[in-house]
Formats: sequence, C-alpha cells, structure tokens
Amino acid sequence: MSAPQQQPYQPTGPFSAIPPVAAPRPPSDARLPRLFAAMMGVFAGLLVLLATFLPQSTYEQLSEGKPVTKLAETGWTRTFDIEPSTEEKEFYDKTHVARYGIPLSAAALTLFAGAAVGFAAYRRSSTSIAATTSRTLLVAGGAGTAIGVWMLGMDISASLSFGQDTGRFVSRYGTGSGFWILLAGGLVALLTIGLAIVANRREPAPPRQAPYPVAYPPYAPGVPQQQYPQQQQPQPDEPPSPPTPPAGSALQQQDILRPSPDNPPRPDNM
Repeated sequence: MSAPQQQPYQPTGPFSAIPPVAAPRPPSDARLPRLFAAMMGVFAGLLVLLATFLPQSTYEQLSEGKPVTKLAETGWTRTFDIEPSTEEKEFYDKTHVARYGIPLSAAALTLFAGAAVGFAAYRRSSTSIAATTSRTLLVAGGAGTAIGVWMLGMDISASLSFGQDTGRFVSRYGTGSGFWILLAGGLVALLTIGLAIVANRREPAPPRQAPYPVAYPPYAPGVPQQQYPQQQQPQPDEPPSPPTPPAGSALQQQDILRPSPDNPPRPDNM
C-alpha cells in the first residue's frame, strides 16, 4: 500500500485570507488611440475656428484691366479691399454671407468637449461612461466638421463657375486662405473619427484570480490531508536516585548493619 501523497502546508486563520486585488488599469497600447483621438480633436477644432475668421472666398471685378470691386467673405462677414460705390453698398447691405462660422464653431466646440473628457478618462477602461462620452462627442464633432467643410466646398465650387470675361469686364471668383485651412481641419476631423472608433476596442480581460495562492495549491480531491503529530508535552523531571556506594566501602557496610523498616530494632537483634 503506497503512502498518502504529501501536500504542501496550507495556512489557516487570518493569514490565509487573500487580500483584495485592485482592478488592473488597461494596458498603455489600448489607451493610446484614445489619447491620439483627443489630441487630433483639439487640433481639428483649432484649425476650424481659425479658418472661420479668415477669407474663404474672394471676388474681384475688373473694368478695362482696372479693379473696381474687390472683396472677401469669411465664415461670419464680408470685407472690402476697395470701397464699393453707393449703389453697390446698398445692394450688399440687403444681402448677407452664408454664416458657416456658426455650425463650424459648434462642431469645433464639440471636438473640444470630447477631447477634454477623453484626457480626463485616459486611465479608465474603454467601457466606462467617461470614455464612451468622449468617443461620442469626438465622432459627432468630427462628423459635423466634415459635413460643414463639404457643404462650404460645394458652395465655393459653384461660385467659381460664375466667372466671366467679356473683354471689357472681368469677374473673378477664387478661394482664400481660410478655405484651405478649413479643408485641413476637415481632414484632421476625419482622422479623429477613425481614432475614436479604434479606441472603442475593448482591453483584454484580466486573468481570473485563483481562489488559492500560487505558493499554496489546494489539496487534490480524494487525497487525504497530511496529519502532523502533536508535540508531546515535556514531563517534569524526577529527582535523581542516590548513587550506589562501592562494594566493600564503609557506607555499604553501614547500610548492611542498618536495620530495615520491616525488622525494627529489638533487644535481641541489637
């Protein structure tokens, strides 16, 4: 019969309790897309806001080679490089530019809000409320920016076809620096959308914690636990017996001549 398998000692009592382990942070490679998305959101918002205050479209009219009208339109208003005549000024006062600055600014503010929440939720899981809110704001702001840039580009493209050249009068439509900056902001906004969608990737689930410490594996089923013998209590020491005197010594002869307790001294044996 084989001896029972010996198992490592497993502590019991308060020392055997496993301390609670805090939830691990998501790995850095899973948090980087969220960080880049927030950074690109801020960059796109700055480009869009700057572009709304710069000339987006230009118009110039020449008469016999001499400029008579020259103006530029931004996302908010119209500016004149050559002061128009009284009739032209009355005409322009009755009309206004398409204020693309309003929807574009709203989209930029949405990007800023999504980036701020994204920076705050950088160390949290991608399934947290803050990370989900940041992703939603970045996607919404990026989509609004891309749509606004596309609509403004279609409007400017249509105005370019209005140019005329009759020999005496020449009308020229063009694009300003604000349009190209706004176009760059739209491309960055599309990149922000892609990074925000990639940031939705779930982090790998942490390994499941074992119910026992690694250093103390549980006993296998069906194997009896190792019984440890109890330590015997030490017995009190008995007083040592007196040493036996050597044979022939005076002490031994005295013991022989000494009457025993069973035979008390009497006159006849003394």
